Amino acid sequence: MSSANWKQFPCNKLELCLDTVLVCGQSFRWRKNSSGEWLGVMAGYVWRLKQSDDRILYQVYGKHNTAVRESADINDKSLKLGQSNLNTLYENEALKDPKIVKNEVKQLTQTTVKGTKTKASTKRSNAKCKLPQVNSTSSHTIDSSPAVNDVILSDDDHFSSLLHNYFQLGVDLRQLYKSWASKDPYFNQVASNFYGIRILRQDPVENLFSFVCSSNNNISRISSMVENLCTNYGEFITRLDETDYFTFPSISALCKENIETHLRQLGFGYRAKFIARIARDITENKSENWLRSLRDRPYSEVKSELLNLYGVGPKVADCVCLMSLDKTEAVPVDTHVWQITMKHYLTKLQSAKSLTDKLYNEIGDFYRSLWGPYAGWAHSVLFTADLRHNKRKGENEATEKNVTDTICNQTKKKKK
Repeated sequence: MSSANWKQFPCNKLELCLDTVLVCGQSFRWRKNSSGEWLGVMAGYVWRLKQSDDRILYQVYGKHNTAVRESADINDKSLKLGQSNLNTLYENEALKDPKIVKNEVKQLTQTTVKGTKTKASTKRSNAKCKLPQVNSTSSHTIDSSPAVNDVILSDDDHFSSLLHNYFQLGVDLRQLYKSWASKDPYFNQVASNFYGIRILRQDPVENLFSFVCSSNNNISRISSMVENLCTNYGEFITRLDETDYFTFPSISALCKENIETHLRQLGFGYRAKFIARIARDITENKSENWLRSLRDRPYSEVKSELLNLYGVGPKVADCVCLMSLDKTEAVPVDTHVWQITMKHYLTKLQSAKSLTDKLYNEIGDFYRSLWGPYAGWAHSVLFTADLRHNKRKGENEATEKNVTDTICNQTKKKKK
């Protein structure tokens, strides 16, 4: 790709480190290629990202060159605000849960949407690229259409806003790091060397069903399951670098007849029933927009609503609250979090034999009182850093052991 095709915006690695954020178990659709570029699907587009010390560079690929679609998330705060407005919005508010006056947001939205529609109509009139054909069965067949992977979409303001929204770049992460480190010695010890770890703001539907797949699972297998959902029930976007990319399926697409049986055949196991039941419940008793509407409700209510879904437990509910529903205080607690908590924070819990609901809530409340309204962000930073810290420590210990063994062997040979 020519360097001229890359768009960019300023972003210090202390604020966002792609190499950490895109592999730490929040989203499962990003892959790094041999050129050091990240490729993934977000907001219905295929993205190619790379990073320098002070820049994020990106390319965006769609079905054809007929303009930027009007985002389904147009009523959300970060998407329709440019970076300058975000900076103003969050100025001196880094440690508070940000709220926006709806009238101001509405006014900004109308301006942005109007501009987007104008650009869209202009590009649509110039479109010449044929759409790839996708059949209506679970297995997509692509015809011999023109090479849509050569089409790079361009609407700098729109796509830059999508990325700012996705990475929540309006939040001053460095200020949060300083605040957490001042309150927590262990955070200061471990996390200060692992910068740029922030929470993604994902689509709630993708986030929910991805984490339903995560129960008793590893990242590699979760990623495989998510891609199977997209390939079989999503819509084809484009082919790029010999890989086909699909959108994440809609809730209605996950309500198809015999989907549970099909997912079991694809290796989803008991999770197939969870996915089918949740999709049917939302479709029949709520609405497609129900999950997104939860962003406007308090954390306790949102978590309670999610726990009513079949197969959703406290950890999955908190992951969805934190990673797609703007509940920055949600603290997902898994086995690793429990172990670190017992070792470094609440040693009294060491006698506990299992992580009960009561203990789960006690741990979450402890971290909320320690770290404040962005406790969920601090949780993500600390435990991602802790895993990496221990990995490095293990690697260093292994290296030291190898060096020691070598020296000992050399000494023995000399003695002989």
